[in-house]
Amino acid sequence: MLRVLVFSTLYPNRAQPNHGVFVENRLRHTLAQGGIEATVLAPVPWFPSSNPAFGRYAQYAGVPRQETRHGLTVYHPRYPVIPKVGSRLTPSFLYRAARRALDEMTRQGVPKFDLIDAHYFYPDGVAAALLARHFGKPLAITARGTTTPLSSLKFSMV
Repeated sequence: MLRVLVFSTLYPNRAQPNHGVFVENRLRHTLAQGGIEATVLAPVPWFPSSNPAFGRYAQYAGVPRQETRHGLTVYHPRYPVIPKVGSRLTPSFLYRAARRALDEMTRQGVPKFDLIDAHYFYPDGVAAALLARHFGKPLAITARGTTTPLSSLKFSMV
């Protein structure tokens, strides 16, 4: 049985049930084929208040730390976001939050994964590449919605 860690900041949750539903749908159809188990790590930005006055950021405060969707356990670790100026730091923030979450999941007895399945090149893919290197696991990244031509991207083995 192949154990996959699905990593995406765009994944539905209780507070945002349609957020990235296409990632969830693909995963559900893949799992229906059999031979694969999955755990979802879907980090969300940390925000201190769920007051509606804060708009979409307030929704993040309402996302549970862990939930079950369609029989899948979904973990939502928090990572800091600095709007408009912090985008260069986001992969590092994502990586650190994910590593802490994975360490805690291991302590709780969550089975280790064999492969990381990440969605989006940036910032998710960069953070996932750091995770793959740290844990010595293979990585698959699905490019979604990127406007960068693939021919202009530089790839290296991690």
